[in-house]
Amino acid sequence: MQVDSSRIPHFLKFHFCFSLLLFGMFGLQAQDTSITSDSLTTPFREGRWLTGLSGSISSNTNKTDASEAKTVTNEFGLNFSTGRFIKDRWLLGGKINADRASSAGSVDRTTESLFIGPFVSHYLSANDRGSLFTTLSTGYVRYREETQLNTLLAPTELSSEGGGFGALVGLGYSYVIHDKIAFDIGFNLNLFWIGVDQEELPSGMVSSQDLTVSNIAFTFGFNVLLDDFFF
Repeated sequence: MQVDSSRIPHFLKFHFCFSLLLFGMFGLQAQDTSITSDSLTTPFREGRWLTGLSGSISSNTNKTDASEAKTVTNEFGLNFSTGRFIKDRWLLGGKINADRASSAGSVDRTTESLFIGPFVSHYLSANDRGSLFTTLSTGYVRYREETQLNTLLAPTELSSEGGGFGALVGLGYSYVIHDKIAFDIGFNLNLFWIGVDQEELPSGMVSSQDLTVSNIAFTFGFNVLLDDFFF
């Protein structure tokens, strides 16, 4: 879906300022070093490091009533993140998400995206066995798309590539074993605002477009909790 390019800079400025304000608030909270009961029970306590991998995978088939043609879409992703608890149950760090999706039918399409940015997570419970958590992340997105239209007399290929701004919002549950290993399961809402250069083959026409990309992904993975982080 296309968006008005004149609105994107204002949106990026808003989210950039919002992110700075949000991370600044967490930084101020981290200065409070008073000992609370949370530190005695929660595995997500101040000063610890959390590092891990997670993945996502999905497959679906779409078919319209007016046609027998089917479109099959497969999607998978791999995510790496690491961070430090600046306060009990408040995690601040960075993440890298790589996603790939492909669909086949009247339109064959392959998309790839790479997201890099900081994140903040809040674990809602002080229970020593695990907790619900929420995550917010904003950062840079690199996007690529290859599309082939099979409904025309002569197949047409479209190639798009560019970068932009992304925001990730997550909700999940983390189950902890022996205060060291955490298994996570949850959902991520991904929103990307991207400017791309698109080339059409075989005509060779080149154009620029602004894209808005959004999807909801089911995620699962594991994390390691460390009292000290070793490089």
